[in-house]
Amino acid sequence: MRAGTVLDGRYRLIEPIGAGGFGQVWKAHDPKIDRMVAVKILTGDNSTDNRQVARFAREAAVAGSLAHPNIVTVHDFGSAMYNGRPYAYLVMQLLLGKPLSAVLKAGRLPLPDIVRTAGCIADALGAAHDAGLTHRDIKPSNIIVRSSGTATVVDFGITKSSDERHDITTTGVVTGTPAYMAPETFGGTFDHRSDLYSLGCLLYEMITGKLPFTGTSWHLINQHLNEQPAPLTRQRLATPSELAKLVSQLLAKDPADRPDAFEVMQSLREIDRRYYDEDSPTRGPDRYVRAAVRLSTAAFGAVTQLRLTDRNPCPACASEASTHRAKDCLRCQGTSEITEQTTHRIRIPPGVQAGQRLRLIGLGWPGRNGGEAGDLFVVIRIEG
Repeated sequence: MRAGTVLDGRYRLIEPIGAGGFGQVWKAHDPKIDRMVAVKILTGDNSTDNRQVARFAREAAVAGSLAHPNIVTVHDFGSAMYNGRPYAYLVMQLLLGKPLSAVLKAGRLPLPDIVRTAGCIADALGAAHDAGLTHRDIKPSNIIVRSSGTATVVDFGITKSSDERHDITTTGVVTGTPAYMAPETFGGTFDHRSDLYSLGCLLYEMITGKLPFTGTSWHLINQHLNEQPAPLTRQRLATPSELAKLVSQLLAKDPADRPDAFEVMQSLREIDRRYYDEDSPTRGPDRYVRAAVRLSTAAFGAVTQLRLTDRNPCPACASEASTHRAKDCLRCQGTSEITEQTTHRIRIPPGVQAGQRLRLIGLGWPGRNGGEAGDLFVVIRIEG
């Protein structure tokens, strides 16, 4: 391929912006809707390898089904002839940024940037996991750090689905990147918790500037299975204890001991708020709650009520310095906190799926210093 080629009669290639074992990624123009896109093209022997083409199709189907600000948007998938040979291609959102792998080559990131980047990844994984998808290859080259400072997860080509009809991986073949793979994956088992281990490896690398485990393949596997990495706080003294604890939980050998993606995201946002938030007005964090709906409601839709319970400082005594005043407070009964419940009417759309998130604008946690409130996301669970 070369600059100026019009792929499939539509996409005009402008310049290469990336390459790998699969082929090339080009910056391109789509004149049909007048937008710049990224076109990923299988080249060489990959273009006629049925398995590689199937992986491409899988990536298009998986990423195309996820609408999330931290997951790359896929626009199109197809094949075209060039110089008498077929080429499969994938058309994606053009991301203005750099792979995290390139960013890390410049040295360790500031801790606030680490926390916010990891929060974006955890948010993306939460959406994928709720849709029944496991990424299976979370690593720096599959994270794009955008010019806005946010991070986007790409490359869903080896994703594992809960729907086995769409799983193109081969039984008995280790799939992924060993430096970031969870212990259980070397035995051929994996689920969404394996992605969280990979995120733990990635966080460790961002904080310390080096991977938790290194060495030849068999040595590396043994470390993942049996050894613990050097303590984070020894590698970087300024690391908050909560962040070091979170990384330790993510790197747990037993998948059952790892937090889920939404718990990780909330922990990272709390660490950001506690340690790195500035005095300027900032938007409040988004809030996530789970809500159970019946099968009939999921199928046909309904308007229902959502009740939220919060604990807030007691306005009658929170400003008092004396603990005796709090003990005498009739409103909070000496606890210095009051429980407040709010009820909201929400519309459940027909055909809602398990794991789908309904967004309620402005009902998240309040902003700091006069900033706007975040949004409330209701994560659907279907019962009965």
